[in-house]
Amino acid sequence: MDVGTQEEADHERVVGWNLLVMMEEVQEAAKKLRMELATGRAHLDAVCTQDEVEQEATWCQETLRKVLDVTAKKIRICAKSKRW
Repeated sequence: MDVGTQEEADHERVVGWNLLVMMEEVQEAAKKLRMELATGRAHLDAVCTQDEVEQEATWCQETLRKVLDVTAKKIRICAKSKRW
């Protein structure tokens, strides 16, 4: 999923996560989950192809989305939401 896209969920759009209210325990859980997902994953070195860099960027985006879905409160916008 691209960063700029929005999901439809029961007439609500998920537009991001509320990171300001994450408590320290949740931040630590998010960090631990990210580390678990990264276990065994090869790191890019100075000699890598453009395709490898693109694959790594895609993996990073997907992993961040998974971690935030599990640990952070989603911000949802619906027809009655106020933008202020």
